[in-house]
Amino acid sequence: MNSMDKSGVPLVAQEKFSEPKEVEKLVITPVKKELGLAFKGSQKNVVEALEAMKEKEALDMKAALESKGEVEFEVCTLGKTVTITNKMVTIQKEKKKEHQRVFTPSVIEPSFGIGRIIYCLFEHSFYMRPSKAGDEQLNVFRFPAVVAPIKCTVFPLVQNKQYEDVAKYISKSLTVAGISNKIDITGTSIGKRYARTDELGVPFAITVDSTSSVTIRERDSKDQVRVDAEKAASVVREVTEGHKTWQDVWSTFPHHSSASTEE
Repeated sequence: MNSMDKSGVPLVAQEKFSEPKEVEKLVITPVKKELGLAFKGSQKNVVEALEAMKEKEALDMKAALESKGEVEFEVCTLGKTVTITNKMVTIQKEKKKEHQRVFTPSVIEPSFGIGRIIYCLFEHSFYMRPSKAGDEQLNVFRFPAVVAPIKCTVFPLVQNKQYEDVAKYISKSLTVAGISNKIDITGTSIGKRYARTDELGVPFAITVDSTSSVTIRERDSKDQVRVDAEKAASVVREVTEGHKTWQDVWSTFPHHSSASTEE
């Protein structure tokens, strides 16, 4: 049952013409008295079926009624064929003036909300990979940088005031550049901090292991490059905003071995 049948309200739109238009229409008029005598309780089904005929079917019936006086007609709602005589229906073309066009708009009614879209994004982006020791599976969300809620994390390699000051400076620079970021100055091992942010889908991690330069790690490949501390925020911004790809960064800056720090 569609919305119109359910509500009882004609869900149609009207387009008014600037001037009346003369149109020729096929008019199907069931003779309810004759149909009632012939089909009794099934009259309504037969009337609705006659009124629902397409133009070609109606014209074929008209020709058959004029030549034979009766025609076999299939009523789908009754599941059978009935005999229609020329006394039960009139079919003719009439010219009428119309002042507007009445039509049923095409409407897309999606049955899903944003929750299902987000779930699909999660399912499409999630995967697992083994830890360095191979004794456990680590969760990873491969969110593209453009949709990742957090674009970058900033870690001092160890608890050291100078490293922490550099990390805070880079975090502030990222914020000023409009890049969402999270700073972690806890004493947790760097491998565990990488794994923690991979599980959140953070695409890039900046590790402060000196006061002059830092490393930038890409989540999925786990590759790292070394850049000047002052340039770190601008490099991440260019990649997250799509001005450069990680391959561009990888080919531009010195590579850094992560053998001693990866999970």
